[in-house]
Amino acid sequence: MTHQHYLQRAAHILATVAIAFGILAAAPVAEAFRTTGVRAPQAAPHSAFASPPAGDLVARIAVPRLHVDAPVYEGIALEDLARGAGHLPGTAIPGEEGANASATKPCVLAVARDSAAAGVVDANVGDTVVLRTAFGVQTYRVVRKRVLELEAVDLDSKRPSFVTVVAPYPADSVGPAPQRLALLLERRS
Repeated sequence: MTHQHYLQRAAHILATVAIAFGILAAAPVAEAFRTTGVRAPQAAPHSAFASPPAGDLVARIAVPRLHVDAPVYEGIALEDLARGAGHLPGTAIPGEEGANASATKPCVLAVARDSAAAGVVDANVGDTVVLRTAFGVQTYRVVRKRVLELEAVDLDSKRPSFVTVVAPYPADSVGPAPQRLALLLERRS
């Protein structure tokens, strides 16, 4: 094995340890599991507000063609990702994208391979994705689907009308997945 291969493996291991530490450090005490409805934000939906508490239900994500409908929780803690998709804190709240966004980065959602939201990653370019949020129902179209190396994952699309969905790839890998599948969703007018 070459020196560069060892450096790449070490980078993968360090990235995995960093992600695991971040998830454990951010693991909140989850609120009671809720499968219907969306918790209203503390401020009016038309104004910017701080991130909801970790573990709160912030949206539902659906892919009608695939008959997938799953909850989206605030945070990327293991217990949140086990129940559905997770919203990456520090990015726009689902449905809040655009001029009213309180975050500087477009919305990013994470999907675990064995969660209720895992089927979202089976969407193809051109498929419709629906987000039901406190801001209303938002319709998106999958405009890009790519497999990326861990080092190449760039979650800052610089466009506020986009949502990025990220999942481990390949889904059937044993242990930490070596790559990521990224879906870029563009809001329809």
